[in-house]
Amino acid sequence: MIVAENGQAALKILQQVIPDLIISDINMPRMNGIEFYKAVRKNPALTATPFIFLAANNAPEDIHAGRDLGVEDYITKPIEPRDLVSIVNARLLRVAQVQIAQIGQAYIETVNVLANVIEGRDPYTRSHVERVASYALQMGALLRWSPDAIRNLDFGARLHDIGKIIIPDHVLKKSGPLSESEWELMKQHPEAGAKILDQINHLRGTIPYVLYHHEHWDGTGYPHGLKGKEIPVEGRLLAVVDVYDALTTHRPYHTPRTPEEVMKFLTLKANVYFDPEMVKVFLQVLKQDSLPDSFE
Repeated sequence: MIVAENGQAALKILQQVIPDLIISDINMPRMNGIEFYKAVRKNPALTATPFIFLAANNAPEDIHAGRDLGVEDYITKPIEPRDLVSIVNARLLRVAQVQIAQIGQAYIETVNVLANVIEGRDPYTRSHVERVASYALQMGALLRWSPDAIRNLDFGARLHDIGKIIIPDHVLKKSGPLSESEWELMKQHPEAGAKILDQINHLRGTIPYVLYHHEHWDGTGYPHGLKGKEIPVEGRLLAVVDVYDALTTHRPYHTPRTPEEVMKFLTLKANVYFDPEMVKVFLQVLKQDSLPDSFE
């Protein structure tokens, strides 16, 4: 805790320190509390710092003046220690909640920007990540994953193809089947995506979705040829929803299949390409929804 004798002294301190909270008497020498508050709020770095006034019981006009300026709270003198602690804790908690919300929003904005970069390069994946994220989140809910796991699931589903940013346009947008060399290049996108996200601290939890969503239950997938439960659960979940959306949408190399046809395919390939338990969960998701005929 830092104490200043008056408002002017406090302003000098605030040039070097950003406090978590400011408590000020309204009646002070040299600069009263109202003037001090106005000076504090002129500093952009202090606009969000909670400010609490100390006021005398017989000074309602000062309290109203403070509230008109936007002061968060006030405490009347004589001060009850319990009231002071309660108000301070409440204000600090509110600041923490706002900061957490702002961080969460920043994460979402980062993810959406990256996802839009992917879709901007590949016209055939328009809205693909939105649908994949929606299906994946419904699966996470049925599996009763924790809030933190659900957040990584949402971000991972949106970013699962971020590695395609390294694929040249003539390969990414090719209207026919890929040659062997082009296919080998395309298969590099999971590892490329993982390397990109490994450089962003708050998105490292998405790496299992990006790196393992093309692994197959029978070990024939890529990039590492993992088999069964060697494949992290994130990759096993995303593999199902990614393939479902790919097969039910128009691509240059195939016409869309009906949801019912793809459901049969997923069931047939459980224990081959897909984790059979994940297929069961995804089929529950589809049965909860009204199934469209296909996506254009």
